[in-house]
Amino acid sequence: MEGESFFASPQFFSLTLYTIGLFSFPINLFGAYCIVFQTPESMKSVKWSMFNMHFWSSFEDITVSLLVQPYLLKSTWAGIPYGILKEFHVPLTLQAYILSTSLCMLAVSIITIFENRYFLLFAEHTWWRFARRPFLAINYTLAILYYVPTVLSAPDQTSARAVTFKEFPEFRKLDTPENPIYVLVLDNPWVSARQIAMEVTYLTEALSLVFLLKYNMKNATKGVKMSENTSRLQKAFLKALYTQTSLPFMVILVPSVVSIFSGILEISTQSVNNLVYITLSCHGLASTTVMLLIQKPYREFCLGIVGKSKRRQKITAISTISRRSVVTAF
Repeated sequence: MEGESFFASPQFFSLTLYTIGLFSFPINLFGAYCIVFQTPESMKSVKWSMFNMHFWSSFEDITVSLLVQPYLLKSTWAGIPYGILKEFHVPLTLQAYILSTSLCMLAVSIITIFENRYFLLFAEHTWWRFARRPFLAINYTLAILYYVPTVLSAPDQTSARAVTFKEFPEFRKLDTPENPIYVLVLDNPWVSARQIAMEVTYLTEALSLVFLLKYNMKNATKGVKMSENTSRLQKAFLKALYTQTSLPFMVILVPSVVSIFSGILEISTQSVNNLVYITLSCHGLASTTVMLLIQKPYREFCLGIVGKSKRRQKITAISTISRRSVVTAF
């Protein structure tokens, strides 16, 4: 399109997302199994908040790579879905809502797991025990309702497409009766403002909870409020948790920032747009892989599986050699 490379094409975009989705799905499923069945008793208090985060991380993966596949057109709030939901004629407004809400729920689930650790370690007997439920309820409610105004204010599609095609005539050849271009926003700066405000809010909450955890952990060790062994175990777990969430979190944050400001500055290209959502579709895979490598119980379980597999191969090899030896002897 418009002289751009194959990497900007819908065909490359859709094929890449399907490949990522089909590859990441079994890995995410295995990660869910590890959390549910391989979480030790010592991590029981964080088990379901970890599962909650893993669920939304995996759901976001599936939504971007398989269900919706949002092929957003450069410098616009318009796009074409190429995912599975299109085949079932799911309304485009609902697809847009599912996509955006899944990202918000993922961000809230990350905040929830940090809040869980902070509450159980340092705030169980403070005023926070009364404030935490409203805090979490407000976060989840905002995540569910955040994109409703944007969806409800979507413009009339016939006139909106006409305006879009006038400015970007090259998009016409992508528009078909079976899968028309959907214009979600047309000259509405409040959408970008709401998106920036929501991202800043979630990032501020997450960083505040991380700061409180680090600060209180340091004071608890100094004041001997926590035994050295307990402190060591908690620090190791929190370090693994920071790594598990921060690296994949950047997979979401960086593409989102690039997407917002390239649109505002009108410097986006179709290749960059494609790369943003291809990167987003890798979040769950990155999060699950980091979890399996960093969290000790899951890492040991995986190493145990590999070890058993290697032992089986060795036993099979020895058995084969033995049978050959017997045959040779006769």
